[in-house]
Amino acid sequence: MAASASPAAPPSADPLRLDADEADAIAELFNIGMGEPAAALSSMLGEEVQLSVPSFAVSTRASITQEVGGDLDGGLAPVCAVRGAFTGPFTGEAMLIFPERGTLALVGRLVPVDPAAEAPGEMEQDALTEIGNIILNGCLASLSNLIGGEIAGTVPGYGAGAPEAVIGSATDPVLFVRIDMALAAGDARGHALFLLDIASLDAFREAIRRALAGL
Repeated sequence: MAASASPAAPPSADPLRLDADEADAIAELFNIGMGEPAAALSSMLGEEVQLSVPSFAVSTRASITQEVGGDLDGGLAPVCAVRGAFTGPFTGEAMLIFPERGTLALVGRLVPVDPAAEAPGEMEQDALTEIGNIILNGCLASLSNLIGGEIAGTVPGYGAGAPEAVIGSATDPVLFVRIDMALAAGDARGHALFLLDIASLDAFREAIRRALAGL
């Protein structure tokens, strides 16, 4: 009698897929990480800074440009960004990004802005850079404490242009964490974005496990 065929091996897990526990942990970590810097910014501005629940996906910069750029004045108008790289157990880039009109409304809480201005000048750019430093490096410092490992961020720098020029158009996969931000008055809406290198995904998973153990 012919030997029966061996059962087919189960398909291997997608190395880029995060399970439900990991997904919940990422949302919780970034929610905690953004809480303190957002509160500090709210105090500085004298107005509540509202944050969305963090969302994430394995995506590409080209897709992120389409997704996020479409939310920022339809993806056609120039955007302003504060961005910087970070290294540690995992590496990537963090950025705070607002449309030009939202940038002027945001920094207008801190510095005088010409009502006729259509784009940020040097003073407004400096103010947005300071806000970006508070939000981005504040979040990275909080994440460092949560995972028990240092995440070092570079000094964030200002940039502006079309969303594609700011976010990028590469098609290599990245782990994309997005947190929508808005002032309570509704005249300034933007995003905090964290793009993690896929090569760091295993280290990121391990960092999540350490953080969960300490919560």
